[in-house]
Amino acid sequence: MHMTRRTISLLATPAVVGAMTVAVPALAGTFAQPTGHAASARRCNAVTVLSHGRRVRACLLRGPRGFAGATGLRGATGKTGAKGKTGATGKTGAQGIQGLQGPAGTAKAYAVVQPTSETAVNLIAAQTANFTGVSEVKPGTYCLVPAATGINSATDTATVSPEVSYSSGSLPGIVALNAQHTDCPASDFEVQTYAPYTIAQASPATPPVSATGYAFTILVG
Repeated sequence: MHMTRRTISLLATPAVVGAMTVAVPALAGTFAQPTGHAASARRCNAVTVLSHGRRVRACLLRGPRGFAGATGLRGATGKTGAKGKTGATGKTGAQGIQGLQGPAGTAKAYAVVQPTSETAVNLIAAQTANFTGVSEVKPGTYCLVPAATGINSATDTATVSPEVSYSSGSLPGIVALNAQHTDCPASDFEVQTYAPYTIAQASPATPPVSATGYAFTILVG
């Protein structure tokens, strides 16, 4: 609001006059109007008051900014909103292209051997490849004849392991490969089977007993 210069006569109660007596002289001394160029630069809205029979002119200036108030208390945390609905399941993607066929395995020959008596033995045809025959030359000693092409018992490595389902009593025996061909021709693979140790044996150091009736598998790499 624009204020113009005006004169205020203090004709009120003694209490008002006393208050103005204290406040106005201070204003008059502090904000006395300068002259000349300074007066133009510091021009302000002024009022004239009567104090103790004297006319005093003072500027109405904005006071200094007060101190900031204390920070209010933090409000309570709002409630968690309701969980949204689960979206619809996306469509199944198209089936990928079939991968290339892997390389052929490296096994040269394999067989499942089934003893049927102390002198007779069979090859399980569905689980045999590149072995043409087998014989039990004595109880627990087997000679396996490999195919003539690409298999050499002197240089190829063979592994053997017990097979339960074709063994007598469905019990596994101890199976070992004899690389020196003690009882078989040098071109054959020789395998020996032994009865497993029993609890009645005094020590595992006791030599195992050669025995028939224990089936096994052989794999030539």
